[in-house]
Amino acid sequence: MIVNLRSYLFPTLLALVLHAVILSALFYSWLGYAEDKKHLTPRHVKAQIVDLKSQLQAQQRDKQAEAKKKESARQQVEDRKQEAREKAARKKEQARQKQKEEQALKKAQAEKKAAAKKRDEAKKKAEALKKETARKKAEALKQQKAEQAVKEKQQEEARRQAQAQKEAERKKAEQQRIVRERKAQQQREADLAAALAAEEQEMQALQDQQATAGYLEYIAAEIESNWRRPPSARNGMTVVLSLHLLPTGEVDNVYVVNGSGDSHFDESAIRAVKRVGRFSELQKMDPILFDRNFRKLTLEYNPSDLRR
Repeated sequence: MIVNLRSYLFPTLLALVLHAVILSALFYSWLGYAEDKKHLTPRHVKAQIVDLKSQLQAQQRDKQAEAKKKESARQQVEDRKQEAREKAARKKEQARQKQKEEQALKKAQAEKKAAAKKRDEAKKKAEALKKETARKKAEALKQQKAEQAVKEKQQEEARRQAQAQKEAERKKAEQQRIVRERKAQQQREADLAAALAAEEQEMQALQDQQATAGYLEYIAAEIESNWRRPPSARNGMTVVLSLHLLPTGEVDNVYVVNGSGDSHFDESAIRAVKRVGRFSELQKMDPILFDRNFRKLTLEYNPSDLRR
């Protein structure tokens, strides 16, 4: 606690002055009493007649006066001390009151500061709460938007997948339709090709038959033109010969498959084939037709004609 030294200076000086006055009064009283004793001695010495009672009363009065004086001086000192004490007490009380006021002021200022701090903290807390609420609201809105975006994306993906599946099914159905149509077309083409092939084969067979018949007539005519019938030949005789021909039309081999019963007739038929030696027109023949019908040819001979 801070003490103001100037506030105690005046009471201290006043107390010193009062003590000095009291000591002076006591010293003066003592000196006056001594002087009285000195003056009394001469009166007794001079043998003056003094009224003892009056003297005692005078002494008593003096003593009372001295006592009153001392008491007055003491009372003055006490009053001054009391005044100094009261003044010091007042100053102390004033200092205490001032200190109390200062403490109250400091307390009020502290309370005001604390209240202001509390208000600031409350304000900051309210602002923080407001910001946190706004942040949470923004986060919730952001989360909601994100969830909505995910939901929309999932829905879009589901729509896309459904559309893709629908498109795939459509394409699959289209492909199946195309495959069916292609198969049907292929079947129709195959049927048509088969029909054409059959027709062509039939026509080729007919052509081959006609060509074969023509070449057979050609071979028969060539053999018949070179055949010399033996005298033993009779109507009704038949010999079956097997001719092995080369693509050039050359006769590679000839032999009897089924004889007529007349060896001269059979040999005359073989000699006729050998005389021809080469059927040159066969070179113009289709190799397939040649391999199929003329590489190994069976001919039937009789006196009137040549038959297969």
